[in-house]
Amino acid sequence: MKKSVIYHPFVLFIIIFLTSCKNQHENKNSTIASDTLLTKTIFFPNSLLKLDGNQFQKIDSFIFEIEDKTKIISIVDGNCVKCIINQLNAIDSIFNSILHDDDNLLIFILNVNKEDSAFFMRNLRPEIKATGVILWDSNYNFERQNHLFTPNMNLRTFMINNENKIIQYGNPIMNPDVIFEYQEKLEMNISK
Repeated sequence: MKKSVIYHPFVLFIIIFLTSCKNQHENKNSTIASDTLLTKTIFFPNSLLKLDGNQFQKIDSFIFEIEDKTKIISIVDGNCVKCIINQLNAIDSIFNSILHDDDNLLIFILNVNKEDSAFFMRNLRPEIKATGVILWDSNYNFERQNHLFTPNMNLRTFMINNENKIIQYGNPIMNPDVIFEYQEKLEMNISK
């Protein structure tokens, strides 16, 4: 009986200790992984299409137009209505409150499977109220080329400077205070 009284708390202590170490290790790795985003150079694949209303345009001339601009980019799943309303439209509204300069641009990379494109255009596209630029990606080329695949929604929104290097990341819907960091970076770029 005495062995059991001593043994159970000891086992419980070991389990708690190992679990806490594992959580610290996972948190450390996620911080390290996300910090590798900073200064990463972003490319816009030629396969992306610019969505203007019901029309698609090649992005060749668009890429030339935005060459020297600071860009806030958000990658959104275009196959679900909640993602359109709760991510795309909401992020657009939040960032438009701090974007007041023509040298800054809000871009959405909209992932829509080829099989779902007709459904999207008929049912989901009318739900888009955003004023930011929407780039259509039917094959995850943007994420693939830039090595950005992640389930972490906080890492799918970021700012790139005029050299296309990431200088800030974070989703203001998940972390409302990050909007002040974006605003600070925008003001720093204006003063340069």
